[in-house]
Amino acid sequence: MRNRGKDTPPLFGTCNSRKFGVVSPAAGPPPPTPPTPLPPKGPPPAPRTPPRQSLYPTRSAAGATLGALLVSQGYVSCLLLGVTPEGVEIAANAAKAMAASFDVIVSAFIRLGSNLAPIGALAETETSTEMDPEFAPGANLIDKLGSAIEESRARVRRDLVLYRTQRPIKKFEGRQIIVVDGQVFYPWKVLAAARAVAELGGRRIAIATPVASVSAAERIRARQYEFICPNILADQESPPALYGDATGDSPERLKSIMIAHQAA
Repeated sequence: MRNRGKDTPPLFGTCNSRKFGVVSPAAGPPPPTPPTPLPPKGPPPAPRTPPRQSLYPTRSAAGATLGALLVSQGYVSCLLLGVTPEGVEIAANAAKAMAASFDVIVSAFIRLGSNLAPIGALAETETSTEMDPEFAPGANLIDKLGSAIEESRARVRRDLVLYRTQRPIKKFEGRQIIVVDGQVFYPWKVLAAARAVAELGGRRIAIATPVASVSAAERIRARQYEFICPNILADQESPPALYGDATGDSPERLKSIMIAHQAA
């Protein structure tokens, strides 16, 4: 093989790295390892509670369900009376499912304080008052009880104007009367309404609601009323959200007044 001279160009040429913008990486220490995160202090966060399902999607659905149950149990040719305010929309939709008549009956709880459980109720007639038999007021509560009763009477008088414009209730004409409320965890309102129906001439009286407590159901049945309810909850069980379309007292009250006027 012939020896190459010093002026002979190399076989593969030379590459000027600076000419082509190629820079060899400089050798250096490896990047530092990120520190391991410390576990959070304190107890772990509680798991998120899923949203609670309502017992019925809407009040109208609850009424339709109750109406279908009443029909299945043989209630026909009835007059359904919705107890103001919670029972009005329920009774109207139950009556529609049954092809029955509908009206409203006015009743109000008696309370010694707005945040306290009711101790009784009264309805449209002068003597349609029901009191909790376990309530035994001391001498210091007599005046407060009298004021609470008068306040409830005033509410009934006002609601008679709002819901029925003081017109009389529809004639019973020997029909089965079903008193309907939105829920019955304290039985005094429906018992007062049933007493008023009897004093107005009703003879065949039943009480119905989409949901009630065991103790309320027992008190109603002890008074010899037929009681129809698809959901009876244990007393120690916390009541679920009843209706998915609940919007607050004032809007629901206004809606119930509008429904009541359609029944006239």
